[in-house]
Amino acid sequence: MTTIAPTLRVASPHRIGATVRIHIANPWTTLITPWLILIGVFLANFAIWHIVIMAAGDRGVGPDAFHYNGGVSWIVFYMVVVAVQAMNQTFSFVVGLGATRRDYFLGTSALFAGLALMYGIGVALLAGVERATDGWGVGGWFFAPGAFASMPLWEVATIYTVVLLFMFFVGSAVAAVFVRWGPSGLIAFFATVAILVLIALWGITQASAWDSVGHFFTSRTPLELAFSSLPLALAGGLVGYGLMRRATPKG
Repeated sequence: MTTIAPTLRVASPHRIGATVRIHIANPWTTLITPWLILIGVFLANFAIWHIVIMAAGDRGVGPDAFHYNGGVSWIVFYMVVVAVQAMNQTFSFVVGLGATRRDYFLGTSALFAGLALMYGIGVALLAGVERATDGWGVGGWFFAPGAFASMPLWEVATIYTVVLLFMFFVGSAVAAVFVRWGPSGLIAFFATVAILVLIALWGITQASAWDSVGHFFTSRTPLELAFSSLPLALAGGLVGYGLMRRATPKG
C-alpha cells in the first residue's frame, strides 16, 4: 500500500521578493504620492506661519506660537490608505501568477516594514533640518512638534517607524476585508469597529476607569507608547492574513 503525503508548499523567497517588486513597480502609490502630499501640507503650514507673522506686525508672536502642530500626523493615517490601495491593486495579479497567499502576505509585510522604516527615518531627517534652521526660520515645528522637538532624532525616527508599522498592518486588515468582501464588507467592518469602540467607551465609563486610562498614557514616554502598539500591529497582521487566505482573486 502506498501512502501519498500531502504536499506542503514552503514560503518561497523568490515569490516573496517578486511580490515586493510588483508593489513598487508603480511607485506613485507607495513611494511618491505620500511624500508629495506631506510636503504640500508642510508648505501650507509654512505659508500660514508667515501670514500670522505679517498679521501680528510689530506685536510679534509668542516663542511657542508654532510649537504645536498636527500636520505631520497626516502621513501616519494616510498609511492605512496606502496599504489598502497597494493590496487591492496587486493581490489578484500576484496570486494569479502562482504565488501563494502566504508568499503574497509575507512580501507585502516586508514592503510595509521597509516603507515604515523609510518614512520614519525620512521624517526624522526633516526634523533635524527643522532644528538646524530654528523651525524653518520662523520657529515653526512641523515634523517634530511639541514634545518631539526635544527628543534625540533616533528616538523620533523610532517612534514614527513603529507607529507607521502599526498603521500599515491596520491597513492590511482593512485591505483584506475589501479584497474578500468588497465595499459592502468594508462598510460592515467599520460599522463593527465603531460599535466595539462605543462598547469599550461605555465599559470604561461604567467601571469608572478613565483615571486608569489617563494614567496609562501619562505615565509612559512617547517611545513606550509607540512600542505598546506592536501587539496591536501583530493582531492586525494576523487578521489580515487570516482573511486573505480565504479571499478569491478577481479577474
